[in-house]
Amino acid sequence: MGVIGNTLAEARTRRGVDLDEVHAATGIRPRYLRAIEEEDWNALPEEFYARSFVRKYAQFLGVDPDPLVDEYRRQVGTSGSAGAPTSPFATTNSRRADALRRRRKRQAVYVWIGTGLLAAAIVVAIVLIASGGGNESSGGKNVAAKEGGGAKKQARGNGGGQKAGGKGAEDDGRTSRRFFRRKGVALAIEPTAEVWACVLDARGKPLVDGATLAPGESVGPFHSKGYTAAFGNGQVDVKVNGKRSPTPNTPSPMGFTITPQGKLHALPEGKRPSCE
Repeated sequence: MGVIGNTLAEARTRRGVDLDEVHAATGIRPRYLRAIEEEDWNALPEEFYARSFVRKYAQFLGVDPDPLVDEYRRQVGTSGSAGAPTSPFATTNSRRADALRRRRKRQAVYVWIGTGLLAAAIVVAIVLIASGGGNESSGGKNVAAKEGGGAKKQARGNGGGQKAGGKGAEDDGRTSRRFFRRKGVALAIEPTAEVWACVLDARGKPLVDGATLAPGESVGPFHSKGYTAAFGNGQVDVKVNGKRSPTPNTPSPMGFTITPQGKLHALPEGKRPSCE
């Protein structure tokens, strides 16, 4: 082992944690952690993610990550000018990355289908409105013939009509509330730095399936009655129903639940999702 591997392995030994515990806290797979300690850089993903793993591992152990990242750059012969890929999943061939790519393609298809259905509905509505104009002239005589009787019925039914109107307004209010309850809580994730993320909906379905997100690579908004989430660090903006929710700005892993009311509650380490 070299400087990086010795430093991290000794720090982990001092803390008395094994690789599985580090994985649970950081989201970095044990085989990658082992490769870092052995400085087997060929076993790691591309340089951008390898640097991220070294930094995250060091931060978890309480070690200054900058000298280790600099040493990694010296060993692999890069200047550090290589930036993040256009998408953090574009060149990653892991099972989770493939699943997320497929999910995004399906979402794009759903958007196109929804747009087509909406356009068709608009066309149908225009046709119905236009055809209704012809019926208006033919029905005018019937309206005039019934006008006298209708006026009397209206006068007699004013009291009952007001009651019915009040009940209708109440029903509309309940319908509106039911609609928003079905829609659920909107959640968007906007990383401000490299961050590992695992986000599950109210049914436990992965929305972000243990992926490393790059700065500016926002995901969502998702809609669910609630969420559980875990992040490798606090370099992320969490937006609930379009508003940024306060989260700790920390280099350590964090996790929380989001209630149907849109409230965030912190989760202890053993309760956070791992997307495994």
